[in-house]
Amino acid sequence: MKAFLKTVIGPAGRKQLRALQASAQAAVYGLGNDVECPICGSTYSQFLPFNRPNALCYTCKSLERHRLVYLYLKNKTDFFTGKKRILHFAPEKCLHDQIRKHPQLQYETADLMTTYIDAIGVLPDHVMSVTDIQFPDNTFDVVICNHVFELVPDDAQGMREIYRVLKPEGYAIIQGAVNNSMEKTVETQHLTPEERKRIAGAHQHVRRYGRDYADRLAAAGFRVEVSAYVQEIDWKRYGLMADENVYVCWKK
Repeated sequence: MKAFLKTVIGPAGRKQLRALQASAQAAVYGLGNDVECPICGSTYSQFLPFNRPNALCYTCKSLERHRLVYLYLKNKTDFFTGKKRILHFAPEKCLHDQIRKHPQLQYETADLMTTYIDAIGVLPDHVMSVTDIQFPDNTFDVVICNHVFELVPDDAQGMREIYRVLKPEGYAIIQGAVNNSMEKTVETQHLTPEERKRIAGAHQHVRRYGRDYADRLAAAGFRVEVSAYVQEIDWKRYGLMADENVYVCWKK
């Protein structure tokens, strides 16, 4: 049936069907005030499912990790005040649009996987790999890199590159798909796509991080602060994962 629909209705028709499906889901989940997206301010009875229940904001398309990073930057740092130069890898539209509202920030975006631009909705300022950042040493005050390194074969090189382009005393928010029940990171590059999906959560992921994720970041030179900020706020209200930490990586 799926193959038949692809043939009959074409790409435009499939896009319309997805929009209708999303509207129907929003009608079901959109009533109520039980959860709130802190990025766009929308409220719902619950967030839309996205491979798991109560995950996706219908309005701005934020997921749990985006909402957590936004709240941390807003409430625990001076990110949105003063003048800073910021580099955002693989920019999520929900965060991108909020950061762009602050003209005092010199905000630049970068991504290598430009084939996903239509889905992501953000055209990056720079097409480059996180393992080869085309900027001089000590350039940025803040770097944001959210759930990128599980896709990067040489994550250690990418972490070193972020460290290199940060200014002294600058920091990076480097989130990863961390399984806190696992002590050690599991590399999946050598496995089949099916095995990678089972272990790492997606067929394109080349590893699943364990509790040693902070050690891997520290090996690049960072002073790593593992913040359990999610426990300081009403994580249920914002649809967050109760065990998701924020990895704040300072350049010494």
